[in-house]
Amino acid sequence: MKRLLIFLAFLPVFSFSQVNIERYYRDNTREGFMFSNAFGFNIASGNTSYLELTDRFRVDYNGPRTDYFTILEYNLRNSSGKKTAHKGFIHFRTIHDLDVKAVMMAEGYLQQQFDEFLLLRSRTLLGGGFRFNPVNLADSAWKAKTKVRLFVGTGVFLEHESYSTRPRQTVSLMRSSSYLSLLWDPGKNFSINMVNYFQPALNDFSNFRYSLNMSMSTPINERWLFVMSAEYFYRSEPIGGKKPNDLEIKNTFRFTL
Repeated sequence: MKRLLIFLAFLPVFSFSQVNIERYYRDNTREGFMFSNAFGFNIASGNTSYLELTDRFRVDYNGPRTDYFTILEYNLRNSSGKKTAHKGFIHFRTIHDLDVKAVMMAEGYLQQQFDEFLLLRSRTLLGGGFRFNPVNLADSAWKAKTKVRLFVGTGVFLEHESYSTRPRQTVSLMRSSSYLSLLWDPGKNFSINMVNYFQPALNDFSNFRYSLNMSMSTPINERWLFVMSAEYFYRSEPIGGKKPNDLEIKNTFRFTL
């Protein structure tokens, strides 16, 4: 049996409902513009044969009180000449500190998304809300000792979806979006990130989306970082007979300049 597996990730600066953007939240406090691009591919041959391509482009602008970022991501996988994954999104977000300690923040976002294998032809989101950082209420000595960042967010967004079903289905509604994000550095060379999203429809709380992302990272050297992550998605009302849940597990290498 012959088997070949290649992975390459290049990331110069960097690092559902709606895509879990909280896991992409700013991890660099330097003010000004920053650009990044991540490109990866996986190849396997033998008992399992596939080609997977992924690209993520990101631009940030961090100001004294207001930050902006845009993310464009695309994923394509072919197995035995057939597409087994084809999805992407573009997301724009702005975050404004409402106080000098950045305890309370206001945010707004716009997103466009598609996922061929969920039959999702087009998905547009427009929303906003508030995020709370209770750790910034503590003194600097405690923050330096615990090395914990905690965010609690809530808001609403307008969602419009178009599905490639026959007949074609469209859905437009308002959803609430609540999330809890924890970032912890228990050791000098080890970090943990956990993000939970819960997004019910405002007119029917039994119609909801949930996602959980957990990742662990450790530096290899000053430039390279190894990241292992798992992400779980659940949709209470999937379209077109699709399964309600998905699980993705990834191992990546991150390069920083």
